[in-house]
Amino acid sequence: MQKRRFHIRRSAATAAIFLLLCTAALLSGCGSGGSVTTPPTTAARGTSSGSQASFKFIVCGDPQNNYEVFDKVLAAAKSVDFLIVAGDLTGSGTATEFTNFMDTMRASGVRFYSVPGNHDVATMPVETGYGRYVGPPHSSFDFKNTHFLLIDNSTPSLGFYPAERQWASADLKAAGAKGFEHIIAVAHVPPMFPYSAKATSEQIAGIDANEQLVPVLKAGGAEELFCGHVHTYQQETEDGLRITITGGAGAPLMGLDSYHNYVLVEVNGRSMSQKVVRI
Repeated sequence: MQKRRFHIRRSAATAAIFLLLCTAALLSGCGSGGSVTTPPTTAARGTSSGSQASFKFIVCGDPQNNYEVFDKVLAAAKSVDFLIVAGDLTGSGTATEFTNFMDTMRASGVRFYSVPGNHDVATMPVETGYGRYVGPPHSSFDFKNTHFLLIDNSTPSLGFYPAERQWASADLKAAGAKGFEHIIAVAHVPPMFPYSAKATSEQIAGIDANEQLVPVLKAGGAEELFCGHVHTYQQETEDGLRITITGGAGAPLMGLDSYHNYVLVEVNGRSMSQKVVRI
């Protein structure tokens, strides 16, 4: 790996998580593949005005076919307005896995949104896999007083690629003009984290591109970025942007202190609070 490229996070805890990620990647193998995606369901579009807006949603990441855990997330999601899955819906992105995931979501009745993860493009490019079974490439949606930006950075050779950065900047500018009280982004791979243990030149290109996540989101007024990919729970702030990692919805856990989890978020007007929930 080229350490100068990664600028790995400065805290000891994060460094440990990084090493665990590399170990887990060697055991299970992270995929590589196509482009972007977002689920087919569409929340009722809300209004950007009104400090009295109130709603709840759940964010989780990396179910990876472990329905024993993910079903518990879905049970909890029935009591909130919607669920966001921060990538790695499947273990390897096969047609059977995507079909099982979508069948499970339909049966649950839970409104959901998602972004693709690197495991979701391990077998097929996102356009023919995730895009066919789950939904279109990157997108955004509004719910009451909040704008959500769903970003694809699943492909190691692309990461948060230039055309998507242009789209995200334009989308955030339009959202800012509408006066939303909150702007929240979701992507699978956190900035400055590797895609797998062995950082090939292809992966380094994607990692470098992901370093643009924070600058673009900050410039566009986002207050938080939710990610998966790392099979644990972690939260920190980078240049004033809160980054919450919740990759504990089913994938193998990383380290003795890790636990399966999801994040419950509550919006009340201009206030937004969240808590991690152990599964």
